[in-house]
Amino acid sequence: MIKFAVHTVHMKEDNRRYDLKVRCVGDYNRYIGVPTVNPSVSVVHYDEIGQIRHSRTLWGVYGLFLLDDTDESLGYGSGGYDYHCGSLVCVAPSQIGGSSDDGTTFRRKGWALLFHPSFFHGTDFEKTLLKYEFFHYHVNEALPMNGNDREKFVCLLSMLKEEISGSNAEVVIRKLIELILSYCQLFFNRHFNLPASKSSHIVSRFEEILNDYYTNSEQLTLGRPTVRECAERLCIVPNYLGDLIRQETGESAIRFIGKYIVNRAKSMLMEGHSIAETAYTLGFGYPTHLTRLFNRIEGMAPSKFLKRHQIK
Repeated sequence: MIKFAVHTVHMKEDNRRYDLKVRCVGDYNRYIGVPTVNPSVSVVHYDEIGQIRHSRTLWGVYGLFLLDDTDESLGYGSGGYDYHCGSLVCVAPSQIGGSSDDGTTFRRKGWALLFHPSFFHGTDFEKTLLKYEFFHYHVNEALPMNGNDREKFVCLLSMLKEEISGSNAEVVIRKLIELILSYCQLFFNRHFNLPASKSSHIVSRFEEILNDYYTNSEQLTLGRPTVRECAERLCIVPNYLGDLIRQETGESAIRFIGKYIVNRAKSMLMEGHSIAETAYTLGFGYPTHLTRLFNRIEGMAPSKFLKRHQIK
């Protein structure tokens, strides 16, 4: 029997339709009809499940998909995604991809790894995760994997799947995911000339500007980055930047910046910094301003976030 997620929606956001909103790995697991063993991480072997309904998906998690079929014509962002049998497709939170729901189903073959970004909040690896090129929008071509690469990838996924189903030790699970992503970066660097493609892509350049802004501690003298400031550094007008970001992500440029800042706030809070210290470090005049943004983006106050994600 085919099972469908309770979070399946048909919605238009600025003429960008999606059928399924995956806010956590459990949403996707319910959609394809597999149990959720770990609330933050899921490994799926598609060969072991039945038919899946087509869906254009708004992702709220990271995903790696080793696809051994070519039954779908995949969309990605505002364009398409080029993939072939045996290639690796990667998605990140706030990205939209897939094939629109036309009422039909298909049989997926291959593997998938999905994990929620909160799984690495407060760890050293969180910053590394943001730098992986294959999760960025300028990469819209899947990685064709040779036999040796595929064998390593499947072996690691099998180990991770077994670990999730067994001891469920978070330290081991994190290390396995880190190793898998390190291999993926090697695969992509071998196949693509990523720096060249990155320099011409607006979303990646926007992310670079935000990274540089905080790396250089400009927020301490200039305050939080604004759309106007980022647009000037990109040599385009603010309205045009907003249009480009909305076309690619389905979100406004202001919200894009807000989510970026909130993610940095999460890392600092999980590292033990106080809410006030985090607010001032990130360029807020008052802690209440951080709380207001945090509530708008996450739907909860920083204090509640800490209680929910406190390290045991």
